[in-house]
Amino acid sequence: MSVYECLLETWEKRFMQGHFSYRDSQSAATLVLNELQELALFAVQAAAGVPGTVYYPFGFNARNNAFTGSIFRWPNLGDYASGTSIGPRGQCYARQVSVHVTEDTWIRFVSLNPIYLTLLGQLYSVAQIAAMGVSPVITEVEHFVADDARDTFYPTYGSAIVFRADTVAGMIYITAEGNVEGGE
Repeated sequence: MSVYECLLETWEKRFMQGHFSYRDSQSAATLVLNELQELALFAVQAAAGVPGTVYYPFGFNARNNAFTGSIFRWPNLGDYASGTSIGPRGQCYARQVSVHVTEDTWIRFVSLNPIYLTLLGQLYSVAQIAAMGVSPVITEVEHFVADDARDTFYPTYGSAIVFRADTVAGMIYITAEGNVEGGE
């Protein structure tokens, strides 16, 4: 079997067939905000490390539920005791995210920066990477989700979702499935 065939099988397993090891879900109210208000509120909530009304870090509920022994819980960075037992594990990333909204909503995914991850892999320290001016995260383009729609997204290294109502406050329902690279 060629290396290409192995990579193709991995792609088909994870993305095309939707086989992801970890599951998470969240429902929250969407606030009517403009983009600047949303970004300011997101920054405050992200600094506090807890989900707020316009921001949800993937895996927060899965890590903090009563079933912490479940294989479907979302592992933390460097959490080697969960999931499969083969090979080292790191952060779990959302790879498939389904969103259902009750009102017109704007969503945006926050993903880890692949350049940042590459530099970490080359053993640069966090301080050295910051001195280079490389941000640890990238924010992907905003998506409009119409009222009562159900959409599925496949973010790159998805770590959080930011959302805001368009004209009227409503509810957003988020279901995320993720995996840890090399841990399946």
